[in-house]
Amino acid sequence: MYSQFYGLQAAPFGITPDTSFFYSGGEREALISAIAYGVSHGDGIIKVVGEVGSGKTMLSRMLTRQLPDNIKLVFLLNPSLQADDLIFAIGHELGLQFDSTCSKSYALQQVQNKLLTMHGAQQRVVVFIDEAQCMPLETLEELRLLSNLETETDKLLQLVLFGQPELDEHLSHTSVRQIKERIIHSFYLKPFTRDEVREYLLFRLHKAGYNGTAIFTPPALKLLTRFSSGLPRKLTILADKSLLAAFAAQSKTVKASHVRLAANDSSQDQSGVSKKPMALIAILLTSLIIGAVFYNLPGSGVNGQKATDTAMTPIDEKPLITETSGVNNQSLAQVITEQPILDLADTVVTLETLTQKTQRWMASSSGVVYTIQILSADIGDDDFIEYFLSNVAQHIGLDELYVHPVRVDEKMFLAMTLGGFATHNQAVDYLNSLPDFILRYQPYIKNIASFKRLD
Repeated sequence: MYSQFYGLQAAPFGITPDTSFFYSGGEREALISAIAYGVSHGDGIIKVVGEVGSGKTMLSRMLTRQLPDNIKLVFLLNPSLQADDLIFAIGHELGLQFDSTCSKSYALQQVQNKLLTMHGAQQRVVVFIDEAQCMPLETLEELRLLSNLETETDKLLQLVLFGQPELDEHLSHTSVRQIKERIIHSFYLKPFTRDEVREYLLFRLHKAGYNGTAIFTPPALKLLTRFSSGLPRKLTILADKSLLAAFAAQSKTVKASHVRLAANDSSQDQSGVSKKPMALIAILLTSLIIGAVFYNLPGSGVNGQKATDTAMTPIDEKPLITETSGVNNQSLAQVITEQPILDLADTVVTLETLTQKTQRWMASSSGVVYTIQILSADIGDDDFIEYFLSNVAQHIGLDELYVHPVRVDEKMFLAMTLGGFATHNQAVDYLNSLPDFILRYQPYIKNIASFKRLD
């Protein structure tokens, strides 16, 4: 949907484990080499543990490409097998036929004979067991018996267990302690760090044919890392939806506001996976159509932006001051200066530019618009304001931040708010997603009309 807009030749963020999009960072390449080494040397049972969506399926597929041709891979995709059914399942994967009258002991003998024949032909069998944390304890114990199939020098059957952290809990049970002792190698899939998140997204975009400058802004990357917990599947889904949000806003970069919209949409899907984010698509297409209709209408706001549009005018624009919420221009000139309060990567931020952006937004808004007041600060407390805004820039970004100078009993304050929302429910959802450092200041929802009444 957004591929042409960003100059892509393919979809960069599909959730199907496509090995051509394998990202070797985050210790993934080293992990594959280590597992392949253990398999090639027949070193007992291997265990690979990772959170849901950490990339275990992709890892197993990459392993199949790296193992020698003389290794026969058997995939057990139904870990809930009962102990008595396990040997039959492996036998079927090896091409053996069993009738309904076949006993377990006979099936075991047939499997052993098949393994001996393959061993004589210099072939080895490796069993990959997915979602091993779902295995009944009795079936886990049966795996120990299968690991006993061996010659004087070699194992006839190599076992590789892929599972979630619950697998470690199951293996701690006293009834399966013997199989735990036979696990020679234990590997763990770690979540991506923030730098690895950036590299992962850039890698997939380039694989999809993108050759431009960075699409995801630093604040967007920070939010993507936090919302995804560094897990590839969640990250991929959020990146896809964030690009869709940016496309709907006709933005060539993905900002923090787009990531928040994507995260809110994803939270509606309890499974964490949405092949077709229909709710998000519907909302974004509607906003895109409305934006196209009203863009050239008089009185439609700055560059056609409505009051609920969170992708506001860049903060480095400096138009003349025309009006201010609750403070006349002379007072404003005395307290709001062009002194930098933040020096971001390539942008110098001043209270004046933030205030001017807020003025334009307030002037262009109409109807009921809600915002979230996150702080009221003494206008002379420069150190605290700089500290607070630095945190906002780091964790959220400044795209959605508005600064309202107000006077209370002849004293000047800066009321800082986040976002503009057409409904109270939207504001509530946004408030609930704010980071802890903001929540500790007890933010609350208010109508921006309360600021306009101060004019």
